[in-house]
Amino acid sequence: MRELSAVVLLVVLGTVACGRNQQVPRTAEALCSPSYEPQELVVRGPLYVALPSASERTPPEARTADAAAIRNVAAAACGLPEPPSNVACTAEMGPGFELEFRDARGRTTTVTAAGYGCQFVEGLGPRRFDARPLWAALAAAGLPAPPSR
Repeated sequence: MRELSAVVLLVVLGTVACGRNQQVPRTAEALCSPSYEPQELVVRGPLYVALPSASERTPPEARTADAAAIRNVAAAACGLPEPPSNVACTAEMGPGFELEFRDARGRTTTVTAAGYGCQFVEGLGPRRFDARPLWAALAAAGLPAPPSR
């Protein structure tokens, strides 16, 4: 009985620790707002964090100050859906990207996006997935994005 209690406790703690954080960062609220005033978008990537030597290299970086392009990228990221609870992802690995949005008020919102598996996007509150619209917006802006599949 004692072992069963320990297993149940571990499952409960694991569920709480791995549960979704539904709190939206203030900067993400601003980024996803219709009144967002972009100043610059910096895209770092592709990033390959799984490789041991990746942390020793400076990732490629591209930037734009085109407000319309930044708004399109922000709208694509903010419009991504949350994954269903039963989402199943492939176990492949690939590049990730870091998007740093800077607004006219000096606020910075950093969003990370995986170019593999379920293509999770984080940094906007709840985890989002299926980043294909984000990749299309980045490519349209002339910024780095993974090849379309």
